[in-house]
Amino acid sequence: MNLIDDTLLIEQAKKGNQDAINSLVEKYADYTQRSILKILHKMSRQGIYISDTFRSTGDIIPDIEEDSWVIAHDVLIKAMRSIKNFEGRSKFTTWLWVIAENHIKTLMAQRRKKRDRLFFQHSENDEVSNIIVELAGATSDSFVDNFEDKEVMQAVIKILYDDDFNPDQREAILYFFVQELDQRTISEITGAKIGTVKKRIHDGLKKLRLKLSKEDLI
Repeated sequence: MNLIDDTLLIEQAKKGNQDAINSLVEKYADYTQRSILKILHKMSRQGIYISDTFRSTGDIIPDIEEDSWVIAHDVLIKAMRSIKNFEGRSKFTTWLWVIAENHIKTLMAQRRKKRDRLFFQHSENDEVSNIIVELAGATSDSFVDNFEDKEVMQAVIKILYDDDFNPDQREAILYFFVQELDQRTISEITGAKIGTVKKRIHDGLKKLRLKLSKEDLI
């Protein structure tokens, strides 16, 4: 009976019947959220999940459960908008899962790019960063593009592991940008207060940007 009901709802939804669309969304909301939650947990275990909670200070607070509902909402909207493309060759749930996976891959790529921008994000209160931007005649966007350059990456690693680079700052930067841990987790790992972790990242990045600018790499 459910299969028959689904077939009727899908056919009506393809014709733009809003009641049918609402019924499908209501029926598969929990399934979609649970599926997304599984995908995010898997990504988290693999170290590739990025939350969407960005703060001006660079804080990233992971909340997979809440995130899964937000993503499920977007996935269901996308699915209903493309319902005409569902040909019935697979289960409707399989079709939803594929849409969810593709949406999440795109979303994670966007979040990663946004996170990369934080690496060279400058603030009006950051005098060093403003000087670099002014001298380079560039924006933080171009900093990201340059950072993706192999030569710049090698220079970043070299600077981070120079003997005169503060090891606590290096550790905080690597935890935050390479292992993509939030500052609360870094605080728990290192035993330093969150405020101290923020300062280490901030001061370390200022030092790193300054050295890169001296080498004409940004």
